[in-house]
Amino acid sequence: MDRVDESNERPDGTTAEPDELPVHGDDQPDVETPAPVEDTPEDTPEDAAPEPPAELTAEEVAALQAKAADAEKLADKVKRVEAEFVNETKRIRRQAEQDRKYAIEKVVVDLLPVVDALNSAGEALGEDEASQPMRDGLALVEKQMQGIFERYGIAAIDALGQPFDPSRHQAMMMVENPEFEPQTVCTVMRAGYELNGRVVRPAEVIVVKAPAEQTDAGEAGGEGEAEAGGEEA
Repeated sequence: MDRVDESNERPDGTTAEPDELPVHGDDQPDVETPAPVEDTPEDTPEDAAPEPPAELTAEEVAALQAKAADAEKLADKVKRVEAEFVNETKRIRRQAEQDRKYAIEKVVVDLLPVVDALNSAGEALGEDEASQPMRDGLALVEKQMQGIFERYGIAAIDALGQPFDPSRHQAMMMVENPEFEPQTVCTVMRAGYELNGRVVRPAEVIVVKAPAEQTDAGEAGGEGEAEAGGEEA
C-alpha cells in the first residue's frame, strides 16, 4: 500500500499554506443548497381578490345625481350658445353680403334721371343729317352707361307687353287697347331699373283695361245671377 504524502511541500520546493491545502475525500465540508422558493397564490398581487366597493350613502348618491344634472344643464347651455353663435355668424355674413350688393343703391337712384335725360335728348333730335353727329355722341354715351350698369348689376325692367306687376310697375293710367290683353302693359312712360334683382325704381306704365262691352256684359251677367238667386229664395 502506497503512502500518501501529507507534507506541505510543493513540487517546486515551497511550502503550501494551511488554507491552500487540498481537501481529500470525507474532509470536504458539507454545503447546504437552499430550496427554491415557490410563489404561492397569496404572494401574487395580480391574483388577489379585489376588495368589494364601499356602499354609498343616500347623501352621496343625491350629491352625485345633482352633479350629473348640473353637468347636463351646462352641456345643454353650451349647445344653445354654440347654435346662437352659428346663427349670428350667418346673419352677419348675409348682412355684409347685402350691404356689398346694394351699397351703391342711392348713387344709382341719383344717376337715373341723367340717363332719362340722355334718352329724351336722343328722341328729341331729328332725323336730319345735321343732327347725326349729336345722335352718334349720345349713342356712345348711352353705350358707355350701359356697360357701367352691367358691371354693377344694374338692369332695366322689361315691362312692355308683360302682365302688370305692382311690385315692379307703377300704373299711371289704364286704357283700352285691342292689341294687348287686359291687365298688361301697353306703354312704358319711364323705364324702371333693378340693382342685383332689387327694384330701385319701378317702371311707370300704362295698363290695358278690359273693353267696356265686356265689362257691361260681366255686370249684366252678375245682376242676372243675383235676380235668379232672389227668385229661388
